[in-house]
Amino acid sequence: MRIVHLAENLEVGGAEKLITLLCRWQREQGHEASVHCLYSLGPLGKELRREAFEVLVHDAAGIGGRPASVYRRIKERKPDVVHCHNATAAILGAPPARAAGAKTVIVTRHGIVSPPYLMRREIKFAAASRFCDWIVAVCDQARRNLTRAPFAASNKIVRIYNGAHAPHVNGSPFPTKSGFTLLHVGRLSPAKDQQTLLRAFAVAKNKIPDLQLWMVGGGSLRAKLEAVARETGTSGSVTFFGEQADVAPFFAAADAFVLSSISEGVPVSLLEALASSLPAIVTEVGGMSEVARLSDATMTAPPSDPEALALAIEKMANARDRFAYLRRSAQECYLANFTLDRMGREYLALYDSE
Repeated sequence: MRIVHLAENLEVGGAEKLITLLCRWQREQGHEASVHCLYSLGPLGKELRREAFEVLVHDAAGIGGRPASVYRRIKERKPDVVHCHNATAAILGAPPARAAGAKTVIVTRHGIVSPPYLMRREIKFAAASRFCDWIVAVCDQARRNLTRAPFAASNKIVRIYNGAHAPHVNGSPFPTKSGFTLLHVGRLSPAKDQQTLLRAFAVAKNKIPDLQLWMVGGGSLRAKLEAVARETGTSGSVTFFGEQADVAPFFAAADAFVLSSISEGVPVSLLEALASSLPAIVTEVGGMSEVARLSDATMTAPPSDPEALALAIEKMANARDRFAYLRRSAQECYLANFTLDRMGREYLALYDSE
């Protein structure tokens, strides 16, 4: 099967990481996978090129711009499937892909797509989705939100949970660890609400003196978040590691994983934590609530509530005598629901269903 993944770019992010995982898995299964980027290549695109995947960037120049470029490239390559990732890729790519003769066109919305909706974009997406065979939501809440969106093609919307695998430890040095260590992996951005995490950590630190926090990820908010750590008196216990090409040593060394997002689908970092047998603390938003219901190893707190998140952190740190059970439960939840193989096979079934 020839599969083209159509994305805005392959920068470092959850959706982009899922695209790379799918490409590699599909190649392992004997399929031919490639990526078409609408705007720019990005570091993950360069990584796939080094692995001999076809990764190209569409040119906006000329009559018809990017949609015309998509049409020409799809017409040339004659793929069996065009898999669009997120709304923009579907809006610009689904109609020309269908016109170019793609047998199956699907789109995955990687976020929670929560109201209030951006009306203009959702109307454009609704029009583009008429050229798609399926619209994939990454969790049940996202599926419900998509169904309620303006002019939704409700009969085409299905749910496929994201999948991942445990990051492979390949010889990179482990970070120096002391005390009970929480790990946060994600871009330093407003949607991740790391300010709440840092304030919750400060409250919990008063009760759990050996508490440590590792912040892995880059972003424009780093200086602001470092200032919050100084303000709360926790600079000595919070380490900002920035963007890391290899996160495996952090998952292998930490005691528990934590996310404080105010909006989230099913984040790959959370699935990697479960795959690494890490218990987790997450906010009750989007697909993370669904993951928590499937796992005895995941505690939850309301979003934007430092006191509640601090209490969850304290409970986790005080449950050290139960960690053998919690680690086993995390691994079992991952194996039952969130493997890359399960996700890949569900997508293949969708590709073949038309």
